[in-house]
Amino acid sequence: MPGFGAIPDLDPAIGRALDAIYAGAMAARPTKPGFDRDLRRPHRLLGLIAAAGLMPDPDRVILVTGSKGKGSTARLIAAGETAAGRRTLLFTSPEETTALDRIRLDGAVIRGEDFLRHHAALAPQVEALTARLPSGEALSPFGQFLAIALAHARETGAGRLVIETGRGAAHDEAGRLRARIGVVTAILPEHLDRLGPTLADVAAEKLDIRRRCGCTILTAAAAMAGQAAGICPANALVVPAPPPDAADDRPGWLRQDLALAHAALAADGIDPMTPGIAAALDRMAASVPSWGRMMTGDGREIGWEAAVQAASLDAGRLARLADAGWRVLLSVTDDKDVDGLVDTLAGAGLPTQAVVLQGRRGPLVHGAAVHRRLAARLGQGLEAPLRGPIDHDDVPAMARLLYDTGGANATPVLAVGTQTFLRLVRAAIRTLPDARSSSP
Repeated sequence: MPGFGAIPDLDPAIGRALDAIYAGAMAARPTKPGFDRDLRRPHRLLGLIAAAGLMPDPDRVILVTGSKGKGSTARLIAAGETAAGRRTLLFTSPEETTALDRIRLDGAVIRGEDFLRHHAALAPQVEALTARLPSGEALSPFGQFLAIALAHARETGAGRLVIETGRGAAHDEAGRLRARIGVVTAILPEHLDRLGPTLADVAAEKLDIRRRCGCTILTAAAAMAGQAAGICPANALVVPAPPPDAADDRPGWLRQDLALAHAALAADGIDPMTPGIAAALDRMAASVPSWGRMMTGDGREIGWEAAVQAASLDAGRLARLADAGWRVLLSVTDDKDVDGLVDTLAGAGLPTQAVVLQGRRGPLVHGAAVHRRLAARLGQGLEAPLRGPIDHDDVPAMARLLYDTGGANATPVLAVGTQTFLRLVRAAIRTLPDARSSSP
């Protein structure tokens, strides 16, 4: 068994800045259940952003939203823009490893000193605005990160801003920006407790960006969800799903994201088939945080895929993994499509075990109580010693679990679940001996 390390601690000054960003939400969240449309007040931070002179030129902005694939699509578009020679700021959420990697300029994560400087410059306005808020209301951490990203974009002269919206679009700060191009990926019954209660409500939330975008690009599935909700975006470009390709190991949703990125780049005057740009897109497709495969020096293959709705899984690809002897570690909370995911993995013939996470990341709380449906379906109970609870930052425990699941015969292991779970999985993989990518 190799030695396992941990993620290096952030600079204490950055930790204090993050504490300040999350403080209000941490205090307000427990007393504020309900829908975003009733609780969120994006106009407050947008007013601060405008007053600080940070509101971006819409002609330089590309917005990406959706229930699945919006982060990957945003990363692909940004990679293409950078390859075309445009200075490009990418803003995504949540983080891959640390909070700073939400903000990248031409692929490079914002430096800690730049993050702190922008945060300090905005702090007086944020504090004054916070002091005027009604009791029980808080400024969103997402909007504060966006303000820092926009400050960095202005300072560095970014020619393009590729911005992933938050959970919704109609009621988060990024989704209220005006943009040259708006992209909508999948529309799935995700976050029904915050965006619902129905899929039609989710469609209305996501497709709301059409009101503020010069050009709207969406998948055929998103267009169908919109039509079912009585929403038919005028003059939208609909991108069909790519045909199945057994020779392509990438999940179907990632190939769909590539098609969306191609369409967005073309709408922005860039030929995505130019060799240098096509190569940049392929490199990014092989490194998006929502999917990948690694081979360790001792012959263990470990993969990961973000999935909280069964509809996003590629059944054909799962069947091929089952034929190759893969096993699955699944970690999703009760608000996700637990039954659909378990049934789809079982239908593909993939042996699956549950992983329970615990701890707090900002206002997000994990623990055994939010994994009850998963534990019940897989028959483990909440006290299963080898499968959790594992703290969401306990890298050594996750690394040991990957080894335990693969066993002495180094059976390949696929981690499936939330972005929080995959963040831990990716961190654990980086500590394994001689881990190297085996993605296409």
